[in-house]
Amino acid sequence: MDKLHETNNISDPLDYFIFASGRDDRAYQVLFKHTPDKISKVIALNYETRVSGYSNNDSIYKYRIFSTLNLQEITCNIQEPTSIVDEIDTNPITNTSRIGIDISCMTKPFFYYILKLLREKYQIQNLKVYYTEPQSYFLRDKLFDDFHTGSGQHSLKEIPGFSGMDPKSSPRKLVVLLGFDGGFSRQLDQDISPRETMVVNGFPSYTPKFKDISLVNNVKLISRDDVRIFYASANNPFDTYNILEAIKTDTSDWFFNIAPLGPKPMALGACIFALHNRDVRVVYPWPEIYEDKYSEMTWNSWVYDIPLNLIV
Repeated sequence: MDKLHETNNISDPLDYFIFASGRDDRAYQVLFKHTPDKISKVIALNYETRVSGYSNNDSIYKYRIFSTLNLQEITCNIQEPTSIVDEIDTNPITNTSRIGIDISCMTKPFFYYILKLLREKYQIQNLKVYYTEPQSYFLRDKLFDDFHTGSGQHSLKEIPGFSGMDPKSSPRKLVVLLGFDGGFSRQLDQDISPRETMVVNGFPSYTPKFKDISLVNNVKLISRDDVRIFYASANNPFDTYNILEAIKTDTSDWFFNIAPLGPKPMALGACIFALHNRDVRVVYPWPEIYEDKYSEMTWNSWVYDIPLNLIV
């Protein structure tokens, strides 16, 4: 992993750069750090509910300034990651294609599905994943326990392609990557009814207050005597990967469930871990409505070199 500096252009050549459009300040930070002639094709995912009602001149489309001739815009259903397959298939992607993905404004189910698609259908071995941290999140009424990335009813579902293998006689283990939405962690624990629950909190976090907000919002779960707490750096996916690997090694005969509620770099680590361990199930509380904008200002931007295939 490397930090991207404000004054540096990214000159690494890419055949494809994939991102999701958005109204958050960090949506296009990484795109505009790239040297335009070093990217052969830019692919923008436009979630229908996110771009609906905005004119072509709105700032949500300002990525068009970066590229016109080599730009592909894909309109997709934010609730259905598989809705992008036909559009992605129009590209001559091969196992040697150099691909970069910015997950800053991409929903977790979407980037999970895209990474699995690239790995299993196109046999991509390695790629670059980019992420820009926010300086702050929107807290309704400035209350720590009132942060939401979505609204309406939430449905606990598996992320497509990450169903795992459930040996009916095996005990269930649930590992929750803690986020700010504390109610979801309790819902997951109740719905899955695991024999053992573990939580991973982002520490060090982007800022100290983020760690505290996460703990405060999940206090009903983490205060239980039977719940074990681990810590992983919020911006380092490899920390999360290594913790999950250690936990799974200790209980290799259990049915392993992961809920990536926390920061996206931690969710990325869990995604790679699940790709390398097909028996792992990934569950997520899908909101009825995703918020169009839930963060403001930007912090650091990172690039991660991700191995999609595990080399033993």
